[in-house]
Amino acid sequence: MNNTSNRVRLLVVDDDLDMLRNLALMLSLEGYYVVTASSGMDASVLLSEHKFDVVITDLRMPIVDGYEIVRRTKASNPETSIIVTSRYLDDQTKRWMASEHVTGLEKPYNVHQVSAMLREFAK
Repeated sequence: MNNTSNRVRLLVVDDDLDMLRNLALMLSLEGYYVVTASSGMDASVLLSEHKFDVVITDLRMPIVDGYEIVRRTKASNPETSIIVTSRYLDDQTKRWMASEHVTGLEKPYNVHQVSAMLREFAK
């Protein structure tokens, strides 16, 4: 890992491979150190082996979903900031997000929205 100690480390989790690749590429170009996982199971392994400053996870994924990723992230690294994404953030999901102190982002989103959220976390 080359010179990543001073860069913000992100884990991006999404089973939509196009969304995952595009977001990872754009955030990498902005200078973030980005690790990707195309499933909640892969993300769980990464979370157990590495520390991330921010986790960006889709909520709806098979087997290990974003809700479980949030739980595991908070259990292993409670100081990690979390952004959850979904095509539809209903009232129940918004209440859950508030109770878990996570930020939500409705799909489709653009990288500028994510960048703005990341800058807020850095304050």
